Amino acid sequence: MITALLLQALGNTGLSEAEGSVYLALLELGSQPASVVAKKARLKRGHTYNVLSDLAAKGIVQEFEKDSVKYFTACSPLVLISLLERRKEELEVKKTGLLQVMPDLERIRNPFSVQPKVRLFQGIDGIKEIYEDTLRTGDKNLYAIGDFDHFFPRENDPELNDWIWNYCTRRAKLGITYIGITNKSATSDLAFKKRKTEKRTLRMLEGIDLPVEVNIYGNKVAIISSSKDMVGLIIEDKPTADTFRNLHKAIWQMLPEYKL
Repeated sequence: MITALLLQALGNTGLSEAEGSVYLALLELGSQPASVVAKKARLKRGHTYNVLSDLAAKGIVQEFEKDSVKYFTACSPLVLISLLERRKEELEVKKTGLLQVMPDLERIRNPFSVQPKVRLFQGIDGIKEIYEDTLRTGDKNLYAIGDFDHFFPRENDPELNDWIWNYCTRRAKLGITYIGITNKSATSDLAFKKRKTEKRTLRMLEGIDLPVEVNIYGNKVAIISSSKDMVGLIIEDKPTADTFRNLHKAIWQMLPEYKL
């Protein structure tokens, strides 16, 4: 039972079942030749030798010669943490590369090959997922309409409020500019003051209540009500997104810049 749990934990680091078995055998045996390790791990000698070579390449096992015989020894289990960190870095590099080509992939996709897709989200986790989705398209402009007092619900949920501000920081670090049409309010004033660090430009719409937020990005339109109902939806459809984006740009040109 313990061995099964250990193998599962090792598998979570990216090791195969054979690699996990060989590493556990080496931890218990100490420095040994491949033949002894193979017997302990219950694997064929040739396969065990290949696995040991792979583990050595990953920096998890060390090898040395003694009396013309090659020995292997397991490195400290702490190196597995480093292995996970390396995998994390590699995934981030791959993710960055994919995001860079995402606009090209979207451009070559036939816009009539799929029907408009609408997804409904509920609760705090649902609201968070909508915001996270705005960071995944690769689009560097996020067009928005809404009152900051409504979608920064400090009184109702300070945890969500703090999370949204953190999201704004992450959005800015990704180079995504928030182009927002908003009401004059205390929270909007605060958002305006952070406009440089959070890559935000605002224009002011007066005399109209904006109880929900609308975000337009890529081929998607997100409608979010986070202050009361904690509900939102994402419409994934290029014509719909283009229409909302063009309306936003038309209204934008008629509005004054936001001022404190």
